Amino acid sequence: MPTMVNRKPSSETWRILEISYASPFQNLALEEALAQSTPSEGFIPTVRIWVNPPTAVLGRFQHVDSEVDIEFCERNDIRIARRFTGGGAVYHDEGNLNLTVVTQRPEGISLLGFHRKNASVVQDFLASYGLDSEFVSPNSIQIAGKKISGAAAGFCRHLALWHASTLVSTDTVTLGQVLSPSQRTFETSFTRSRWKPVTTLATTLGRHVDLSEAKETLLRSFRKLNNAKLQPGRLSDAEEQRMRLLLAKYSSREWNRLGVGVKARRKR
Repeated sequence: MPTMVNRKPSSETWRILEISYASPFQNLALEEALAQSTPSEGFIPTVRIWVNPPTAVLGRFQHVDSEVDIEFCERNDIRIARRFTGGGAVYHDEGNLNLTVVTQRPEGISLLGFHRKNASVVQDFLASYGLDSEFVSPNSIQIAGKKISGAAAGFCRHLALWHASTLVSTDTVTLGQVLSPSQRTFETSFTRSRWKPVTTLATTLGRHVDLSEAKETLLRSFRKLNNAKLQPGRLSDAEEQRMRLLLAKYSSREWNRLGVGVKARRKR
């Protein structure tokens, strides 16, 4: 009888975008531009790894006064921005590593399942440092009861986008002040953040962690868990054009502060 050979499925080629802008509004405009790609553009599964300057990032269905200390942000030159996906408010700075995954819209998987699948990459990344972590429904990762990573996702017409922020060496004192309103409990029809005590990779390990080291470790976990071949890429002309058009929205006060066109999600 012929010998049976177990073969691993062939690796899939992913485009990797290592693109970070000095403007958080441009960074978030690019996120939505990537999610709006169409099959006719010759879409390739994409992973983006990026960093934001100091920014309070609201979920799409949140009210800024309920989540962010606006006066503190203005005094300390911290931007306030809103993403197109739901979920809670987060604080980004140069010690925060963001990972974005853009794929064809999956069939037969729930949004929670999509979160779990992609969160496993971050959990493997943490395991590479010898750390045990827990996925906490619907979209966060904790170590010993403290949040170290949070994510948001959206199923678009053709594609699905998942993005997560992981605290590598983030200034958690500033984070706590920026998001201090989100720690208060009150009734509202807008989405509220689920506040948890936080920790960083550097604090947990008790040593400095270089962001470039963390980036390479995270990409190794992504390659391993997705059996992926990463191919450096660039934005297409269509993506560039969409990002430029979306930037007007993302840099506007109406979108970021007033939430014009952003409807509250009523409690069921």
